[in-house]
Amino acid sequence: MRPQVDPEPAYELEPLDVAELMDRLATPSALPDALNGYVRILTERGGFLFNYRDQLRNPGLDSLRVVAWVVGTGATGWWLFFESSVPWLWCIAGLVIAGVVIWLLAFWKISIRHSIEIHPDGMIVDGRFFSADLIGDNWPQFQMKGDDPNRLVLCGIYGTRFIEYAAANRIGKNDRMPETLAKDLEIAMDQLWGRRDAIFAAEN
Repeated sequence: MRPQVDPEPAYELEPLDVAELMDRLATPSALPDALNGYVRILTERGGFLFNYRDQLRNPGLDSLRVVAWVVGTGATGWWLFFESSVPWLWCIAGLVIAGVVIWLLAFWKISIRHSIEIHPDGMIVDGRFFSADLIGDNWPQFQMKGDDPNRLVLCGIYGTRFIEYAAANRIGKNDRMPETLAKDLEIAMDQLWGRRDAIFAAEN
């Protein structure tokens, strides 16, 4: 004997609102910022503008951070042990906590923004203009600063001097902004500077 099947379902599935689902997936909070503040646009002059941010790295700044941590921790310890009426064990615990907090504040990563524009007649780095004629065939390239792979600088020969145009330090271990910027700059330089001789020869 065949079992009886109820023609009415025990429950009904709610219809899927495709439009609502797409809107929810397309919200900025649902998608990671793959470029992380990196911007590439064309300028009104027919050039290429690149905006990016990197981590501020400076030996002098690192020394100031250490001094700030030592002074801040020392002042806190002096107050705890000699000026306050807190029990001795609590003073030690408070000094340890203060040292950790001051360390985190003193060595907080600072990011700064940079802009690089590539135009047929030159390059503008953070508002400073560099002539393409003085750059010549010595197109700027990224190199490591010292032996640290996270510290990179855009550098090259300008006229008769070797200079550093801009920094491009990694903000984190997964940051690949310098590689992306290096590739984009190479393409922009090739398009705007690579054919300068041919253009000038045709005009003359």
